[in-house]
Amino acid sequence: MPRISRQHLFWFSGAFALSLVFLVRGERHLFYWFGPHEYWATHWARDYSDGFARRGLLGEIIALLGGDNTSYALITIGSWVAALGLAAVAIDAMWRLTRRMGQWDATLLTMAVLISPATFGILLETLGDPLQLILLVYILAARFILPRRNLLIIVPVFALLGLFMSLTHEASVFFVLPALGIQALVLRRNLASWAAFGACLATSAVIVAILMLTNMAEPPTSNPVLHLGNATFIYEGKFDSFDNLLSEELVRMFGSGFSGLFETAARVSGAIMVPLFLGLMVIGCRYGASVPPTSRQARILISFALVMLAVFPLMLIAHDWARFFGYILLVFLATIADTTPADDTPSPMPGAVGLMTGGLLLAGLTTTDKLDQYRMDGLWWQPRIMLTCLLVFGLTALFIVLARADQSQSEASSRKR
Repeated sequence: MPRISRQHLFWFSGAFALSLVFLVRGERHLFYWFGPHEYWATHWARDYSDGFARRGLLGEIIALLGGDNTSYALITIGSWVAALGLAAVAIDAMWRLTRRMGQWDATLLTMAVLISPATFGILLETLGDPLQLILLVYILAARFILPRRNLLIIVPVFALLGLFMSLTHEASVFFVLPALGIQALVLRRNLASWAAFGACLATSAVIVAILMLTNMAEPPTSNPVLHLGNATFIYEGKFDSFDNLLSEELVRMFGSGFSGLFETAARVSGAIMVPLFLGLMVIGCRYGASVPPTSRQARILISFALVMLAVFPLMLIAHDWARFFGYILLVFLATIADTTPADDTPSPMPGAVGLMTGGLLLAGLTTTDKLDQYRMDGLWWQPRIMLTCLLVFGLTALFIVLARADQSQSEASSRKR
């Protein structure tokens, strides 16, 4: 009987993680299917049949290819392809980051990252979000086209990507452009990366500027009719204008005095807490955390900080803040996996075991159907869970401090000998 390779076992572990999260977080939506929520499904059905419409390119492409862009069955298939594709990208990124680590360390770190509402959980909770498809296309292009450094291919591909992503969902510029930017400025630092960034920026900036100038609120009556066989459904929400979204969010954040400011701080903390911990956990367990940091550690930390900061402007016009931080974490993991050499030796920090233990505790606490609206405010959706997670963070930090102190004492004793 042939022996199963370590890589195959790793992928089985990733599939198990996704299955576990689905059992806990999977939900039925329209027509009692395990498909996308009606809001996300409506995005796939929008097109240009009645003139130009914001986020209408995806439905237009489906129609041009001969598909029925209002078929919930077709939309569900497309949604699952995008979500499973991103899940596979995440598993592959963790494999490339951990394949030179010990098998148990690699498996535990990967489980701590993937069994989370901020990774696999957010893919299932926002199933059908066009941003998932955009991020999948970008990550695949960045992995297989960018390293070739062929400007004759890179420039048109990423220029077309800029058009596709901004016409499909304009918020994608806050994920793709920062990811390309850190590759050009911090990680790859070559002409090909700058060309990809410039091409994508040029085309997407034009489209987003036009959308900002021409966008108007659309009434629910303009929403397409979704169907499954003879059964039909119309989403009753409206696609609001940027001005209305901005004013609504500003009033929510700053129009209620101290209580509004407190709620805003709590929502931001709840949204960023898990992705921030997971990102730092991967950095600490894979690249280490020296004081002062090495050049490589500094580049990784700066890249992580920049992509996390890049999504903050979205909070001014959108409600589901945790969704943004979850997406950018997946993009970051794929980016550092792409730019880390295959023969790079891991250098975990002192207390890395404590970090992974904290990550596993966090996975157990947060992978729950009680956080069914995690995409909105993250852990703040359930303040008791958030407080428990803060305790886990505190204990993890204490373990790391003690591990560093123990290492310092051991080094001092060795020098005396």
